[in-house]
Amino acid sequence: MSNHRNNFSGILGKLSEHPVKDTKKEILFSELNSLLSSGLDFSRSFELLISSENDRKTKIILQELYNRVISGYSLWQAVENCGKFSKLDSGVIRIGEQTGRLNDAFSFLTDYYHKKTHQRRLILSAIRYPLIILATAVTVVIFMMSFIVPMFEQVYVRLGGELPALTKWIISVSKSFPDYIAILILVMAGIAIPLYIYKDTKKVRSATATVLLKIPVLGPIMKRNTQAHFCKLLYLLISSGVPLLYSIQMLADIITFYPYQSSFKSIADALQHGEMFTANLEKYDKLYDKKLTTLLRVGEETNRLPHMLNMQAEELTKNLEYSLKKSGDILEPILIIFVGALVAIILVSMYLPMFKLGGIMG
Repeated sequence: MSNHRNNFSGILGKLSEHPVKDTKKEILFSELNSLLSSGLDFSRSFELLISSENDRKTKIILQELYNRVISGYSLWQAVENCGKFSKLDSGVIRIGEQTGRLNDAFSFLTDYYHKKTHQRRLILSAIRYPLIILATAVTVVIFMMSFIVPMFEQVYVRLGGELPALTKWIISVSKSFPDYIAILILVMAGIAIPLYIYKDTKKVRSATATVLLKIPVLGPIMKRNTQAHFCKLLYLLISSGVPLLYSIQMLADIITFYPYQSSFKSIADALQHGEMFTANLEKYDKLYDKKLTTLLRVGEETNRLPHMLNMQAEELTKNLEYSLKKSGDILEPILIIFVGALVAIILVSMYLPMFKLGGIMG
């Protein structure tokens, strides 16, 4: 039996290069929730889940989880040690086990990954065409600067005469274009490599988060998305009977976006000293919207904090989806205009000497 488990662990190690996909997690958690809700015990439910799984890799992972559970681990520990699931998964399952609401935990994870997949599709739908336009623009500009502009330059050199200033500038950029590309690649590599190496350090995480939050369109979307997760997770914790202090401490392990994770730790310290939750939440006005903190304060003062958290989670999610769709609708025409203007400048600069030559001949 020990050798059998070791073999499974070895196979799992080879398969754990990539985590389980979100769509697969949604299916697994939904099936577990349905099986447990039907009245079956955990052991029988998990056996049915394993036997009905057709994907070999997923079946091996589920079997490993089951082996760990029957050997004495709790489910959340097995999920955490597996290495194929996120801290959110193990954290929510831990809440469900400790509060006796495992069904609610699976239901929450199913809903979470369903919405996450839906939001990812919205993002892809919003940026697909802008990315295609941008890629086309980059390809066209590279082609024109590398081949078309040098061809025109040779023609104008043979004709002689003074070229317009715009044409001279485009030709000079064309000659140095390979150097610009090489410098750009080196700069990007010089930024990306250190960021990747030191991505887990406090300074890099803080600096990266600060930059991301200040980007005009991306920043507000990330902020709204994190706030929605915060409200939904805290609602699950508190409504499950988990004390507020312990809930905030658990959030610091689940939501790992640095500014919010740091705020959770600070708020938890303040709660230990008897301070109000929302009073400390309001100190982070750059992370939490004024409307959110005001409504949560009302909820805390009227003992309806879980209700307010759930209501705000739904509203923030709807606003996020609307923002994603709106951003895509705005970004597409802007990029089209930008690409058209860029190509037009290059073409006009190349044909401008011909227009002048035609005027002289006339």
